[in-house]
Amino acid sequence: MLGPVRAWRDGRPLDLGRPQQQAVLAVLLLNAGRPVRRAELVDAVWGEEAPPSAAANLRALVSRLRGVLRPGEADGPLVSAPAGLALLVPPESIDLHAFEGLLAQAEQARAAAQLTQAEQLLDHALALPQGAALAGVPGPFAQTQRDRLAALLLDATQQHLELGLELGRHERLLGPLAELVAGHPLHERLRELLMLALYRSGRQGEAIAAYHRARADLAEELGVDPGPGLRALYERILHADPGLAPATRALTVTAAGTAPSTLPRPPAGFVARPREERQLDALIPEAAPLLDAATPPRRLAVVAGPAGSGKTSLVLNWGHRQADHFPDGRLYADLGGFSPDGPADPGEVLRTLLRALATPDHEIPADPAARAARFRERIGSLQLLVVLDNAPDTEAALPFLPEDGPALTVVCSRHALPELAAEPGAGYVPVGVLTPDAAHELVRRHLGDERALADPQAARRLVDLCDRLPLALTIALTRLTTHPTWTATDLVAEMQNEHARLAALGLSERLGVERELSLSRRRLSATAAQLLPLLALHAGPHGGTHTAAALLDVPLATARRALAELADLHLLTEPAPGRYQAHDLVRLYCHRLLEDELPLPERRPAAARLADHYLAATHEANTLIFGDSGVPYPPLAPTPHALPELRDIRGALRWWAPEAPAIRALVRTLTGLGEHERAWRLANNAIGYHACTGLSAWFDSATACLAVAAQADDPTAPARAHTQLGIVLAQLNRPEQALPHLERALASGANGEPALRVHALAILAGIHHDLGRPELGDRCFEQALAAATAEGDHWLEAFALTRMCVAQLCSVPMTETLRRARRCRFLLADAPHTQPARGALLFEALALDGLGRTAEAEAVWSELIGLSADTGDDMLLSQAQAQYAAFLTRHGRDREAAAHRSMAISLYRSREDTRSVAALTHRRTTLGPSGQLITVEQ
Repeated sequence: MLGPVRAWRDGRPLDLGRPQQQAVLAVLLLNAGRPVRRAELVDAVWGEEAPPSAAANLRALVSRLRGVLRPGEADGPLVSAPAGLALLVPPESIDLHAFEGLLAQAEQARAAAQLTQAEQLLDHALALPQGAALAGVPGPFAQTQRDRLAALLLDATQQHLELGLELGRHERLLGPLAELVAGHPLHERLRELLMLALYRSGRQGEAIAAYHRARADLAEELGVDPGPGLRALYERILHADPGLAPATRALTVTAAGTAPSTLPRPPAGFVARPREERQLDALIPEAAPLLDAATPPRRLAVVAGPAGSGKTSLVLNWGHRQADHFPDGRLYADLGGFSPDGPADPGEVLRTLLRALATPDHEIPADPAARAARFRERIGSLQLLVVLDNAPDTEAALPFLPEDGPALTVVCSRHALPELAAEPGAGYVPVGVLTPDAAHELVRRHLGDERALADPQAARRLVDLCDRLPLALTIALTRLTTHPTWTATDLVAEMQNEHARLAALGLSERLGVERELSLSRRRLSATAAQLLPLLALHAGPHGGTHTAAALLDVPLATARRALAELADLHLLTEPAPGRYQAHDLVRLYCHRLLEDELPLPERRPAAARLADHYLAATHEANTLIFGDSGVPYPPLAPTPHALPELRDIRGALRWWAPEAPAIRALVRTLTGLGEHERAWRLANNAIGYHACTGLSAWFDSATACLAVAAQADDPTAPARAHTQLGIVLAQLNRPEQALPHLERALASGANGEPALRVHALAILAGIHHDLGRPELGDRCFEQALAAATAEGDHWLEAFALTRMCVAQLCSVPMTETLRRARRCRFLLADAPHTQPARGALLFEALALDGLGRTAEAEAVWSELIGLSADTGDDMLLSQAQAQYAAFLTRHGRDREAAAHRSMAISLYRSREDTRSVAALTHRRTTLGPSGQLITVEQ
């Protein structure tokens, strides 16, 4: 099979017939002993080009094969079975199986540090191929297998060369390596081996030149830079890293013989992780075997990260690379903390480790505590590496940890293990997702350069859909490898569907992302496990303790512990103190749990609790921003949970920013659950934040509010929503569109709500002024002011007066504008930081300037800009900066004006207000208080 397909019986070659007959034989041989359906054989031999007579042709080919393989009259190895045809031959009679067996033996020998034996086994394996694998055999199956076998042969050759370098044969390998690189110029690992052989042969300059040739070839052929492994080796060669010197492989001899090594080989396809490897390198002692201190610190490292992040691969690869620093051995134990069968028995693990250290069975104590003490005593003076994989918690690792001595213990876990990480001298190595470069290197290694780069955009999207998580990416790439007709675009199309993505990232019941997440969940307390599906109801980028408490209906302290538990197990990350985030695959897992475990009726109470929390919190935030009467709509129900502490406007806006996406999504969820009253009230409250951040977001928020208000039972809901939309349309300088919304608001329910009526009338008045109908506008202003005065509400009166200042700035005497502005400040003296009070300052400054009282005007400008900056209200701050720039320009202070105009432009850009930016970039114009253009000479 490793050359042209040939067979012998009793040492005599057999005539295997024409190529299609050989193709049938190849399929049967590669499935030795397993029945192959006839349809599979037809597809393997002819593929999509199978003729109508394919079935009949197959019967003839099989018949002839039976005759060739049958010894005389006896039954031959080719038999019919209910499921198809099977070829009953012993695996060892096939060179391919012998080849794979030798590779496995070589890998075991290499893992046990028996390098010479491993090299000899690979010598035997590489002597088996007799030309191109399956040469001359037609059909899509044969082509796929030919590619696979070619890759297998190349990998075996690479391992043989790596062993040669480990055994110090660098000079002898220069010729074979140069020849192999010439045949595979885009294979970066072969380039690494050639550079290493050159460097170890004292040819540093040639090693550096080899890197630059590799870089040029990759750029010319593929348009890419070298991968992280090749770049890292180049840097080490450039700086003559002592760690690249030829290894000295002397083994420490113990009473039982050579140093033990039970460290498995790392999985194929490992990509370099330089940062984490450097952190591990730092744990290797400079002096060994014994430390000088009377009580040296415990030598310990915790390698922690989420399921599937490649922790074990990293540590195994590092352990083999740094084997010379552990001459007394390298031990490995899987504590099974996240196994479906539960954690391993620590006593049995200790027995296995003691046996590896050549401890006779009669010297291994029966008592687990005594057994642990014996293990610690046994390794106390050894320069040894002990890898404890899959530790479920700190307690599980403690029996294996020596008190002192030169041994290094590396504990791998999905759990953060903070108690171990806090040990004196302990190292903590967090392992997250791959870097973009490393992820794309993994893609190239699995698919080959040609296939990986056939559609670079699809490859990048595949990496993103896998969250750059090694397990997810490896599963996706394995699916592509085993389906050679698929493209990355095909798999991306499947995984774009969020409902199908987790299923697409599973190869079997025992290997899949969702399975690993489920095994992690099993280690959680009941409260933390309950929180996972509920997190799907919170769709913001970050969540906090208050929202978790509302979802779970528990005190803050309980919610805080549950979130910390999820973060310690790396199911959540904590990008900022107290703020938690789920990566996409975990987020999808939460949604799956929500669908599977919480029917719609059971979701509704949790969603309602979250809504009530947000209604109370947004009401408090809006009250800080606009004042008590500016937010006349109280929460639907008092929340039993604590609210975030909001001290001022800046704090309210800072709290609201990460919560805004979650609130928008929750409105949609509430609507779907039939919680229309909560949905529209929450949408209404959300407008307050967006009114401070940007006109487009403000408009979108008001539009969304109108859509859900129509479904609410509250008859005033549509009126409120129309009023809000009318306000933002007026700010957008679209008075014709704003007018019908405000008229509808007044006609459909605003009359019964004094605050709503004042709002609608005051904004409608300004629109009439904008449309050249001042008489109608003044009449609306009179009605608004009368309604506010009758209500005895200072905030409403100030609001009406402010809108009059906006609309009548150029049509009434400046003394009247000044009177109105100061009346507003008097009415809102108890709330000087609120938006209406600061708006009054704007008109007071404009009026004072218009009256020639320049010094007083500048003092008011300074107060307004300071207050707006303190509160974090960018909307009013941008307006104040623009108007102050115009003020300075009018008084000949162009240099100062330019600085303030620049600040205003920057703020308007951040709020996506392009109209204002366009106005301010023309030096002769600025913005009026309601957004209109004003010429500087005015």
